[in-house]
Amino acid sequence: MSEHNLCSDCYKPYEELNWCKECRAKQFQQNFSNWTSGNEFIDRFIQDTQLNAQNHKQVLEWIPYDKFKNIEYLDKGGFSIIYKAIWLEGPWSHDEESWMNRNNHTVVLKSLNNSSNLNEEFLNEVLYY
Repeated sequence: MSEHNLCSDCYKPYEELNWCKECRAKQFQQNFSNWTSGNEFIDRFIQDTQLNAQNHKQVLEWIPYDKFKNIEYLDKGGFSIIYKAIWLEGPWSHDEESWMNRNNHTVVLKSLNNSSNLNEEFLNEVLYY
């Protein structure tokens, strides 16, 4: 087996392309105390996705507002306002050596009405519709 098919932290075979669920979960868990959305329910939801992600596309992150620039209004719907912005740190990406952020990545932001009152019922509605 090629060394490129092994996790650079634990040296076990990757479960997914360049993704070791166990090692990534440990890295995310070590960072839990460094961020909060201000909503305990949302924090637990994000943390659960990080601990259980099977690949990098399943990971949710809390990104503070000050990590965005050039925020532009796009549209308004019944439950939210849509914006476009530049995410300064960008999403996680993997090179030959390690995981890192891709800087200055264009993203779409959604500002949810009454977002301080989100609960499990709301998330189930969003996730399954």
